[in-house]
Amino acid sequence: MRFCDLFISYKIGLKDIKSTIPFTKLPLYRKVFLIIFLTGIIISGILLIFIQNIFSFIPMGLSLISLIIFAIIDSKKDNLSVMLENHYIPYSEKRMNMTIEVLKKYNIDIKNLDSLDMLITEAKYAQIQCDLFSQFKKPFKTLRAIIIPIVVFVAKKISETATETQMLNVAVLTIILILLIFSLIFSFAPIVKDIFYIDYNRYDEFIYDLRQIKLFYSKN
Repeated sequence: MRFCDLFISYKIGLKDIKSTIPFTKLPLYRKVFLIIFLTGIIISGILLIFIQNIFSFIPMGLSLISLIIFAIIDSKKDNLSVMLENHYIPYSEKRMNMTIEVLKKYNIDIKNLDSLDMLITEAKYAQIQCDLFSQFKKPFKTLRAIIIPIVVFVAKKISETATETQMLNVAVLTIILILLIFSLIFSFAPIVKDIFYIDYNRYDEFIYDLRQIKLFYSKN
C-alpha cells in the first residue's frame, strides 16, 4: 500500500462526483442568461462571416450586457442562498464523504491531525516530483543569462549604425514582439500544463480537501 494507490482511489472518487450543474437544474435566470449569451455570440459570429460590419458586434454587445446583468442578479442574497443550499453544500458533502471514505479505506484516522499533515506533505512532494518542467528551469535560467548580454550587444551595435527613426521602429517592433511572446506563453502555459502535468490540479484539490477535513471533521 502506497500513497500513489490512495491518490488514484481519490481520483477515481472524483470522477463519480459531478462538479458541474446540469442545465435542467439551473435556476431560471441562469438558463435565460446562458441562452441570451450564447445566442448573441453565435449570431455575431455568423454576421462577422457574412456581413463584416460594425452591426455584427451588436449581438455580442448585448451578450456582454447580459453578462453584467447576470453578475448583478447572481450576487443577490436570495439567489446565493438557493445556489448554496441546492448545489454548493450537496456537492461539498459528496466530495468530503468520498474523501473520508478513501482515507478510511487506507486505514487513516481523520481525527489524527498528524496523519493528515503527513498526507498533505506527501501530496506536495508528489506534486513536485511529477513536474515535468522543473528539470528545465535551471537550463532556462542559464540560457537567459547568456541571451540577455548577446541581445544588449546586438542592440548596441545596431544603435551605432541606425538612424533615430530606425531605432524607434526597431524599439516599437521589439516591444510588440516581446508582448506577443509573453501573451502566447501565458495563454498556452495552462493548456500545456494540463496536458503534460495532468495531476497537478488534482494534488491541489486533494490537499484542499484534506485541509477541509482538518477544519470540519477531525474534531467531531
